[in-house]
Amino acid sequence: MQRIIFTLALCAATMAHAADQLTFTDQQLHTLGIVTAPVVSTQSQTSLSYPASVLIPTNQERIVAAPMMGMVSRILVTANTMVKAGQPLATLLSPDLAQAQGGLVQAAVQAQLAQAQLQRDDKLLADGIIPAARQQTTRANYLTASAMLTQQRQALRMLGVPANTITQMERGTAHSAELQLVAPIAGVVLETNVTAGQRVDTTTALFKIAQMRPLWLLIQVPTAVAATIKVDDSVSVVGRKTVGRVLSVAQTSQAAQTVAVRAEITGDLDGLVSGQAVEARISGHTQSAWQVPVNAVVYQQNKPYLFVRDARGFHPVAIKVLAQTGATSSIVPLVAGALSAKDAVATQGVAQIKAVWTGVGAE
Repeated sequence: MQRIIFTLALCAATMAHAADQLTFTDQQLHTLGIVTAPVVSTQSQTSLSYPASVLIPTNQERIVAAPMMGMVSRILVTANTMVKAGQPLATLLSPDLAQAQGGLVQAAVQAQLAQAQLQRDDKLLADGIIPAARQQTTRANYLTASAMLTQQRQALRMLGVPANTITQMERGTAHSAELQLVAPIAGVVLETNVTAGQRVDTTTALFKIAQMRPLWLLIQVPTAVAATIKVDDSVSVVGRKTVGRVLSVAQTSQAAQTVAVRAEITGDLDGLVSGQAVEARISGHTQSAWQVPVNAVVYQQNKPYLFVRDARGFHPVAIKVLAQTGATSSIVPLVAGALSAKDAVATQGVAQIKAVWTGVGAE
């Protein structure tokens, strides 16, 4: 006979029937075909599988937008392309860039003139030719011009112009109305929302890029077993060599049939995409457990029991079935000592024992 192993946990409170003594003689046991089997003590870890969907952690996504109005002249990447940080994604033609370059050159010239004037006035002041007030005015003009130059540099940096290009612009050796849009992080291009020749502004999201390690799983767990899942329980994706842990367990409500469990995973994540449906396995903490054949479990008023053999026959012991996965599952005793390694439970003829217990016949 096939044995399906349940993992059982003893109930915290002793039920009214648990104290009942069910007396059977050896002849009655033989006549009724009652057979017993020993309980098996084990160190077991609950491991269950549930449907889940893949999510990208919110802090691993970036949106690349146009820093100014213009026209996209070239698209250099496509969706699902791996990119490095700083890799060009597209080029943008913008008159605003030419205007910003003009402002930079003008500010650079003003700063150079102000610096030269300050150097002259410093020398004249040292020779006693000009008063200190004039030199102070010249210094103030120089500081103002320097601040304007710094502001123009920062404005171009915010537009994505490289520092070396800005230096060349100041010297007048580089002029261009074309700006390269680059990847802010290394990752995968999830979305390209622009085409060549399209006019865009600063509100246009052109690309969406994400780092794909680690990933999140949103796991749908039945409400009945959600209480057994704890933060930091081990999580893996069925069919993949992944490792992970539970990050959070959502609050439950009586009306809900499932509870959302969020987990983080690493390892073999190649090919996983946001929204993909997978099967996630959650493994609980290792704890002492009793394994018994499925035939040994009997229900009375929707509550599970075992019939434990004793010197006079049997007595019922209330239990709690926490989980079952495939052919086996494990549970944790909630009351220490209610079962012992010497105990044996009825596995055949259970219906006859229940009939004696309830006095109304087997269900």
